[in-house]
Amino acid sequence: MNYDFDLIVIGSGAGGSVGAHHAISLGKKVAVFEAGAIGGECPNFGCVPTKGLLQAAETYENAKAAGAFGIKIGELSFDYPKIRSWKDLVVSHTGAAHGEESFQKEGIALIREKAVLTSAHTVEADGKAYSAEFILLATGTEVFIPPIAGLEESGYITFKEAIDFTSAPKSIFILGGGPIGVEFAQIFSTFGSEVYLCDTLPRLLAREDQEMGELIGALFQKRGIKILVGATVNKVTKNSEQKSIYYSLDGKEGIVNAEQILVATGKKPVLSFAPERAGIQVDKKGVVVNEFLQTNVTNIFAAGDIVGPYLFTHTGYYQSYLAVHNAFSQEKIKADYSAVPRCIFTHPEAAAVGITQEQAAEKGLVTKVGAAPISILGRANTTNEFDGFVKVLTGEDGTLVGASIVSPRAGEMIHELALAIKLKVKASVIAEMIHAYPTFSEAVKIACANVE
Repeated sequence: MNYDFDLIVIGSGAGGSVGAHHAISLGKKVAVFEAGAIGGECPNFGCVPTKGLLQAAETYENAKAAGAFGIKIGELSFDYPKIRSWKDLVVSHTGAAHGEESFQKEGIALIREKAVLTSAHTVEADGKAYSAEFILLATGTEVFIPPIAGLEESGYITFKEAIDFTSAPKSIFILGGGPIGVEFAQIFSTFGSEVYLCDTLPRLLAREDQEMGELIGALFQKRGIKILVGATVNKVTKNSEQKSIYYSLDGKEGIVNAEQILVATGKKPVLSFAPERAGIQVDKKGVVVNEFLQTNVTNIFAAGDIVGPYLFTHTGYYQSYLAVHNAFSQEKIKADYSAVPRCIFTHPEAAAVGITQEQAAEKGLVTKVGAAPISILGRANTTNEFDGFVKVLTGEDGTLVGASIVSPRAGEMIHELALAIKLKVKASVIAEMIHAYPTFSEAVKIACANVE
């Protein structure tokens, strides 16, 4: 049968773009359908702009601490509109413009319309029909808004609005203590906002190592962030100047007044491509796929946030490539998520890979632990940064299965341990490896040497 394209991709973000480019490298004819921003959520509204704002916040904090190094700055202030302009510049270098240019350069047909499935091989966009041998679904996720009485009427923002403030709010109540919530707490507390950080779970970053969440929470409290963990928000009301958030915590009722409410309570899949028309199986997490990223309709694959298990850009890149490889190759490759790095860009940063102690215990696994505090390092003395640790987890035979880091540059440090887990390396091998002095990575070596 003759098709219009070899591959149709619905969505231009991480889950779609890499696969589209890979198909072109295989000599295939490709079309990408995108009704929103080219490049998807991450470079335009999510991870890239927030990291730009976080870098501005860290630079400001470092400037305030410069006196310890003998640096005289004088009166220190910030210009929030210019901080936003910096964020916009960062986005312009990595977002929609760059993505559209790369599609055009590679000869990918970019169709700026919403596409919906009409069968296993066809889609419809703006009243026109298009066909392909294979289809890759990569429509991503959107913010899940919890059903809290009065929240819709009182008004709230998500990360999309929070990145575009022209001034820091006087006060902000953040619903959700996961990565998005803690990163915005870091940003707004740095620039003078009164910040409340609330989560129904018993600690911040509850899916990560317990010590990680507890340390980030303690550091946040030192900087004046009010943390409400294990709390339930019951209702929200609004008057002309502020919003009132009514919550329950430890059997007691409380009220917080804030100028803004930021909802960061998780994501839900975007299934706007009409999966039912092609008979594609979905559940509450998104599109159901097998280990080859293939749906129950054999010529349709899916990648990125609508697949999971991680909602990361780097996971989307990996899945997008793998899905297209498996579509066109006879030598299929199974998806492997055993060594996916997870990074949170607070100050200090937090990062993890593999399983945590708590997850190992839930699975009944016998593990060994090794840890090292950042404070013992020569590098910590040179930068005057002492908060943090490296913790590694091994199986009974010493093979690394998990790691957690809180440290400056944790997002860079974690990859040594991710590679070790991927290759099933024993902690003793890392302990015996020469690490440069003075670096924060020495804590990885020490933690591995301390496994017991």
